[in-house]
Amino acid sequence: MYADIKREELIRTGSVVMHDLYFGNLGGDGKAASDILFAIRLTWGSYEAWEIEFKKVGNGLAGGSGWVTLGYNFHTGVLHNYWGWDHMHNSPFSCPLLVMDMYEHSYHMDYGSAAAKYVDAFMLNVDWEEVNRRFVRSQKAAASLKA
Repeated sequence: MYADIKREELIRTGSVVMHDLYFGNLGGDGKAASDILFAIRLTWGSYEAWEIEFKKVGNGLAGGSGWVTLGYNFHTGVLHNYWGWDHMHNSPFSCPLLVMDMYEHSYHMDYGSAAAKYVDAFMLNVDWEEVNRRFVRSQKAAASLKA
């Protein structure tokens, strides 16, 4: 019974954290800038290449559940787009920078089964200033891990 309680605790904690991050990175103009844009270009070669991959992950989760996360991986020291099945399975040893909810409740009322339209609309509303703040904090955290 105790193990079941701990599993439920993990699910609920993950749900709160992921939703807080998701809503926190919305409300912008969708135009990436600053350090995070430089890092995306460094990792993927261009913002457009990164966006194509991020959207592919999201569209792969359409019609079901899960999360797409652009994260900074402390182990490898690079950005990565992660596929997350649920609230318990997150990117290992990574700081979430941009989080997109792909559970049906996030898009079905507005887009029905047309999840790709939701993904496009999401990208137009990303608050890249918040994503950049998360990235800068992850860089500082990474530096302290090496110290």
